Amino acid sequence: MKYLFTIIAALAAVSILSAPARADSPITSTPFHEAYFDLAIVRDALGSGVLDLRMAQYLSSPDVPIDAKVAVINALGWDIEGKHNAELFASYLALSRGWSLYEVDEERLAELTDDELCCLGYLAMMDDYFHPEEALPLLELANEFKPESLTIRLIYGLAKAQVAFDGDWAGVWPAIDDAFGGDELVVDMRPAAVDIILEYMSLYEEYVE
Repeated sequence: MKYLFTIIAALAAVSILSAPARADSPITSTPFHEAYFDLAIVRDALGSGVLDLRMAQYLSSPDVPIDAKVAVINALGWDIEGKHNAELFASYLALSRGWSLYEVDEERLAELTDDELCCLGYLAMMDDYFHPEEALPLLELANEFKPESLTIRLIYGLAKAQVAFDGDWAGVWPAIDDAFGGDELVVDMRPAAVDIILEYMSLYEEYVE
C-alpha cells in the first residue's frame, strides 16, 4: 500500500522516458478487445485512443462487468510516446468523490473498488509499458480484493509478464499460467479474449526451464 500514493501523484505529471521501441511484448501484442467489438464503447475507444467522460463512467460503474471494462482499456491502446489515460481516470475518480488530487492518500485509495483499482493500474500500464512495475501495486491490490476473477488475474499476470520480459523470459509464461490456478477461479472473460492472450503468451513457454 505504501507505494500507491506515489503512483497516483505521478499520474498527474506523467513523463515518458525515451526507450527503444518494443512493439512486440505482452502488453502490446495482446489485443483481446477484438473479442468485444460488439460493444460500441470498445469501438469508440479504439477510434479515439483517449479516455473521455463516458468511458471513465463506464470503467467506474458497478453495473459493468470487469472484462468489458478492461476491453475498453485494451482498445484505448498504447503509444511509443506514452499516453495520459490513467491521469484522466485518476482525476475522474478523485472529482467524482469530491477529492482533490492532492488529498488522495492510502486511506482514500482503499475506498476504490477492485474494478477501479484494476482499471487504474491497467491504464497506467498501457500508458507507459516501458515501466510496468509502476502499475503492479495497484493490480496486486485489485487481485487481493477479488482473487477469484480470471480477468483481474490475467491483467495482473500481463503486468508481471511485461516486467519479466525486460529481464528474464523464463518468467513471462508462468506469470500468465499462474492466473489459472486455484479452486475458486471465476471465468469472467470471454473465451475468445482469453485465447488471444494465450496465443501470444504461449510463445514464451519454451523459455521455461
